[in-house]
Amino acid sequence: MIKNYLKIAFRNLWRHRVFSFINILGLTVGMTAFFLIFLYVKFELGYDGSHTKADRIYRVVADIKTPTETLNSGGPAWAVGPHIKGEFPNEIDAAVRIDGASLLVRRGEVKFQEDNTLFADSAFFRMFDFPLLKGNPRTALKDELSIVLTETAAKKYFGKEDPLGKTVLLTSAGFNATITGIMRDMPENSTIKADMLVSMVTQTQKFNPHLDEQWGNYGNRTFVMLKPGVNAKNF
Repeated sequence: MIKNYLKIAFRNLWRHRVFSFINILGLTVGMTAFFLIFLYVKFELGYDGSHTKADRIYRVVADIKTPTETLNSGGPAWAVGPHIKGEFPNEIDAAVRIDGASLLVRRGEVKFQEDNTLFADSAFFRMFDFPLLKGNPRTALKDELSIVLTETAAKKYFGKEDPLGKTVLLTSAGFNATITGIMRDMPENSTIKADMLVSMVTQTQKFNPHLDEQWGNYGNRTFVMLKPGVNAKNF
């Protein structure tokens, strides 16, 4: 019986094939548009949705008041990050600075200018949920000249080798930097994106000493993670 129904339906469609074609085409276009819009909205609403501590993470900005105007900076002075937890030990669990960079990386004959690089403080993987496939998240960005690569970047330099513990040359000066972690490629719908993370102490102690004490130098992005139960509005 079902076979007869299908035959009758097909014959009707064929008899009115122009009308049927228009209807089927319209249905196809409508469903395609619906699914594309659904995927786009899902992607946009999913920005930074993977961070389990997102309700406690806040970005620190600064209003710089001059005699003539107030400048809105996307981040505070460099010294805020390393000092803010000590000033508010009961409210702040961790503070992380990130700063974009373009660094030359070499391993043998393989050489790339890594434009999508971030310097990051050691608490980065404790605050943000970017899974490490290899390495210790608590120590991966602790020491000078420590590097965490994404899976894609690791394959670019090391192929099928295990990169952990191996070294690359960093910048034109050729500093020996150690691979201390491999992380999954960061999702596209993330406000923090990088192919390579370098320990912030490399920036603040080796490349630009005394940066941690500079209260008039702005430019980095700083995030704080409040302790559980802290009222952000009151703080």
